Amino acid sequence: MKRREFECYTDLNQIAGFSRHILADGLENGVEIIEIRSGNGLRVGVCPSRGLDIVFAELNGVNLTWRHPNGAIHPAFYGAENFDWLRGAPSGLVTTCGLESFGPPCEIGGEKWGIHDRISYLPAREVSAQTLWHDEENCEFRLSGSVRQTRLFGANLTLSRTISVNLGENRLVLRDEIRNAGFESAPFCVLYHCNFGFPLVEVGAQLSIDSDVTARDAEAQSGLENWAQIEAPVPNFKEQVFFHELSGETGRVSLWNEERKVGVELRFSRAGLPFFTQWKMLGAGAYVLGLEPSNAPLANRETLLERGEMPVLEAGESRSFELEFEFWSEKL
Repeated sequence: MKRREFECYTDLNQIAGFSRHILADGLENGVEIIEIRSGNGLRVGVCPSRGLDIVFAELNGVNLTWRHPNGAIHPAFYGAENFDWLRGAPSGLVTTCGLESFGPPCEIGGEKWGIHDRISYLPAREVSAQTLWHDEENCEFRLSGSVRQTRLFGANLTLSRTISVNLGENRLVLRDEIRNAGFESAPFCVLYHCNFGFPLVEVGAQLSIDSDVTARDAEAQSGLENWAQIEAPVPNFKEQVFFHELSGETGRVSLWNEERKVGVELRFSRAGLPFFTQWKMLGAGAYVLGLEPSNAPLANRETLLERGEMPVLEAGESRSFELEFEFWSEKL
């Protein structure tokens, strides 16, 4: 879109841009949501109260993501032990896991590490929402901020995040820099839990990945032949987890619903995120497909350290990661 095409509008926000909201009900009371609209059908909700994670996404009014029944609950309700993380994970397009552990709970030297650690429960700081005209034809909606995961006598990690949506496009780019702001080396890990749900996820939807696929366990092995198919929801469905060895330098994963003519492609550099996990959870009431790039294999902190597979940031060192989502629709 060009700037001169907006002569009919007094305010660009009439069709696209940012809006900021404070939720005021139940467990979500006090949580901030910043909504971004592309002007071409894409609408996403970013949550500064929850690490600048993306808690919902829609395309032309069609929901794309799975959302936790408790919503984007306030971070004050965080439970650190065992599987308490599951009580308040907002899910949505991106829930960040890490930065010192992910995967199942574990205990190391008397210290307990819950599932997926706490970065998604930490509020962001220095949050900035900008509308940037780069020239007469290119306008960017850019949201940025940082999240600190630190403690006394422990790691001091900073995640700096930028989320960009261009006017008139249905594409979103998430860029992260994770920095060791401390003065000692620090093990770190990050997994991007991208959660897609009904009606994008329904019977007949098809996942496409160029990869070699292995099953995590016997439950996944029983569904290995149909890993790419979305079936109907089933009561008491047991989760199936598949590990994908992707081909090429860029990871490309697409999900398409032919019946509704809507889909998404997720792209990321395998240099920074060499591991990819598929979480297939088709339970009645918990009907979700998780696509999860990560910088380490999906295992808890104890296992990664024992195997020597936990990445390390030296003092002052940083690593950068980028996810790109492109959303497709053939309007019926």
